Amino acid sequence: MSMVSTARTRLVELKDAHLLRALKYASVSVVGVVVTQVLLLATYQNGEGLDAGWANFVSVCIASGPVYILNRKWVWQKSGNHSVHREVLPFWGFSLAGLLISTVAVGYVSKHWDSQLAVSFTSVASFGVLWVAKYFVLDAWMFGAGHHGAAEEAIAEELAQVGHDDRSDGTAAEGA
Repeated sequence: MSMVSTARTRLVELKDAHLLRALKYASVSVVGVVVTQVLLLATYQNGEGLDAGWANFVSVCIASGPVYILNRKWVWQKSGNHSVHREVLPFWGFSLAGLLISTVAVGYVSKHWDSQLAVSFTSVASFGVLWVAKYFVLDAWMFGAGHHGAAEEAIAEELAQVGHDDRSDGTAAEGA
């Protein structure tokens, strides 16, 4: 097997690992949405409980802790000490940004529509705005270089060593 063929196989493995991580992230996000919405329904109670903004605040704050832990341990397989600057602050920064956006949005919606469904939908949609960006920040920066594990690091290193013209037929490697 040539070095390029091996590198291509490893690239597919790396893409599969990235896809698996993205699917795990999406799964954790679903858990976070469900927990947040259950808490929102319980605390807002169609205007009979807390104010929509406060209900959203409480719900997001409670749900964010388990979501952080699930992302860190299951999605990115990090263990050990938490880095306040690289992990905790950025994660909570995104959570607070989502909280701010969603709280303003649900406050507006609750004043204009008398609907629990509208409040819940607005909360979910507000966080959806940040969801994709949050994944890439978590994956690329928050958990830092080397956070994907030894197998993925070895694949990435091997791919970096493959030159642009290492194919046996003398043509440039695809994507180079």
